[in-house]
Amino acid sequence: MKKTLCVILVLLLIGSTAFAVPQLSGSLFDSAKQAVRYLSSGEYERLVTLLPFSDVAPSAAEWERFARLFANLSDVQADYAVAFWTGSAWVLAVPVQVPDSASVETLALSSEDGSSFIGYGYTTWGRVENEYSSSDYVIWNSEYVAGAPTIVAD
Repeated sequence: MKKTLCVILVLLLIGSTAFAVPQLSGSLFDSAKQAVRYLSSGEYERLVTLLPFSDVAPSAAEWERFARLFANLSDVQADYAVAFWTGSAWVLAVPVQVPDSASVETLALSSEDGSSFIGYGYTTWGRVENEYSSSDYVIWNSEYVAGAPTIVAD
């Protein structure tokens, strides 16, 4: 009887945490990666309508001021992106360059419901790595794997 009760409690705990984390929409990855392109090309007006914010979207002037935080927005990458659950929100991070060092500048967008954004910010890839390494829920849109494959003959 005690074993059965323990199994039921474990299943209830697992089930309750699964319902607490909203599913992340794949379209948010696409929007975030496109946002990096628009930031790099100075198309701030397009950012206003591109990103689905649940409340008031930042204005073109706000996006322009935000873009000044980045030291290098030329030749941006839009292949790699990761999202991780913080316990209360998803953070979707898109490094503006290939994330091959901790200092790579990164656009971070947050979402509580998994379908719209509630905030945005500037961070570094090293901070993102620290955060997602301790998260129970991590989703890669396209995972970055450093180095080149090595072929070894038998």
